[in-house]
Amino acid sequence: MIIAVKSHRITKGIFTLLIENLMIIKQKTWIAVAGVALLTAAFASGYWLGNNTRSGTIAMPNSLTSADMEHAFGSVQSPLHEAVTQEPAAMSLSGLVAGLEKKVAANPENIDQQLLLAQTYNELDNRAKSLKLLQALNQQAPLNPQVKITLATILMTSTDRKELQQASRLFDEAIKLKPEIASMARLYKGEIQVKLDNMK
Repeated sequence: MIIAVKSHRITKGIFTLLIENLMIIKQKTWIAVAGVALLTAAFASGYWLGNNTRSGTIAMPNSLTSADMEHAFGSVQSPLHEAVTQEPAAMSLSGLVAGLEKKVAANPENIDQQLLLAQTYNELDNRAKSLKLLQALNQQAPLNPQVKITLATILMTSTDRKELQQASRLFDEAIKLKPEIASMARLYKGEIQVKLDNMK
């Protein structure tokens, strides 16, 4: 009888210990499952937010450039984008220039194409050719503010006093023709004035 009671107690103790261990294992399993679920949710949220942020990011310029000016004043960048995307990807820059020159020759009244060609010359470090085309275009279309703005943004990169003064005058003329660009144009005029002051 005593042996049976002891055996029952031992069996009951082992059974209780076994259940307690199973409960601990079960709790640890649930903790692990919950941890994995939280990590998965965090990763998915980070991925989703990262994609949304990337698609909505607006790059802030470090300094004002002619490209900033063109963008602010509504430039002819769209035709450039079209010209590049419509041509084969392997097309060289010289090929792009040749294509633009043909378009300008075929349609000399198209001011946007001429502006695009002038900007392309400038980007390819052919500033003299760019200025020559823009000066002629300014004579041809004296009431076009975009021509004046494009010419002024290229002239203002100069270290020549006369070119800087001309750039400042062109901005004044552009403001009269298109008052909504006044704040940006005056900012550029300020940069020009600083350059002129430093030449004294």
